[in-house]
Amino acid sequence: MRISVIVLVVLGVLFTVADRLAVSYAEDEVASKAQSSLGLSQTPDVSVKGFPFLTQILGKNLSRVDVGLDSYPAQVDGTSITVEQLDIELRDLKLGSNYSTATARQADGTGLITYEELGRAYGELLGTDSTGLGIAFGLADDGRLLITLQASVMGQRLNVGDVPGDITLEGDRVRVNVDKDELPSLPAAALSQVEALIDEQAGVERTISGLPEGLTLDAVMPGEQGLELSVSGSDLRLVG
Repeated sequence: MRISVIVLVVLGVLFTVADRLAVSYAEDEVASKAQSSLGLSQTPDVSVKGFPFLTQILGKNLSRVDVGLDSYPAQVDGTSITVEQLDIELRDLKLGSNYSTATARQADGTGLITYEELGRAYGELLGTDSTGLGIAFGLADDGRLLITLQASVMGQRLNVGDVPGDITLEGDRVRVNVDKDELPSLPAAALSQVEALIDEQAGVERTISGLPEGLTLDAVMPGEQGLELSVSGSDLRLVG
């Protein structure tokens, strides 16, 4: 009996070691496929979930794989913008017959565009020197988007100040909405020009593109560090 127990324990340890080694190998393979399929400049962090792993491999189905990227290059109206902390959860991955492909039935993820990065991108889009409108972003005390405006009015550079607002999403298009009712008190002529600049420049719909193929943008919300993104997709295919 004692020998049988020892043998079972040893076999259990060997199985666990083999299982973990197989997981490590699979994570490297998935990372390589993800880098190739998504056109990444860096190898993502990959974590294969579920135990035992070997039975998942034999069944050619992985229950869940987490993919993490420190940064990912996207675009807003053709201007580069960096999405940080892009974490994607892939579920129900079907492996191809020769294990060279994997297709995730469902994918969900989150990402972050820092306020500094958002301000930089909008500065390039607006062309502050030529349009006369400067813009920066932060988080207001009430959880709304805080928008700091500068404007060229009647030949002078005017610090308009902090104004609350929102960011709305429709499809892959986002719009910054400045709450003009909350604009600081300004002379009538200056106020009129500032409102016109806001309507013509800040309030323009922008298209976000360049997310990993198969993922769509579901939500954009102001957070402590920046805009928090939610993405999802289905039938996301990874090919080596």
